[in-house]
Amino acid sequence: METKLFTKNLPTNTKLLASVLLSPFMLLLSCEQTTPINPNECLEISIADQVVNFPNDYYLINEISVDEKDLLLNISHSGGCQEHEYELFLDPLFCTTPPIYLTIRLSHNSNNDLCEAWITKNLCFDISSIYNDFPEDQLYIEFINYPHQSDTIWLFE
Repeated sequence: METKLFTKNLPTNTKLLASVLLSPFMLLLSCEQTTPINPNECLEISIADQVVNFPNDYYLINEISVDEKDLLLNISHSGGCQEHEYELFLDPLFCTTPPIYLTIRLSHNSNNDLCEAWITKNLCFDISSIYNDFPEDQLYIEFINYPHQSDTIWLFE
């Protein structure tokens, strides 16, 4: 009778053994990866000539700041198996009467990456062209991550 019970529980024991042996490897593959910012590699902001439907795959903003005329973003998203693409867009619709409010958005294309590692990435965008086109003391830049963080808007003066 014990033999039957042992045979009956063998798949469960095997699953338990496999999960114990594979856990360290799974932790290594799913651990958070962070990439540093290289200020010489700041990407240019794209000014959309119309409202575009750009890729808007899921990401979270952990931190955002403006350093001189560079927008620095620290974002997180799942992935790890495909190259992800990022592009910063300036919304084309705004009023040029001071104070000037400009809205920028980050386009994230995960290229259908279904992996589950939690990636943390630092991004840098050169937004000096915005400051060159408008008077700095009357310019407000708002960053929106809709719909992923729809309750939060970051505003820079």
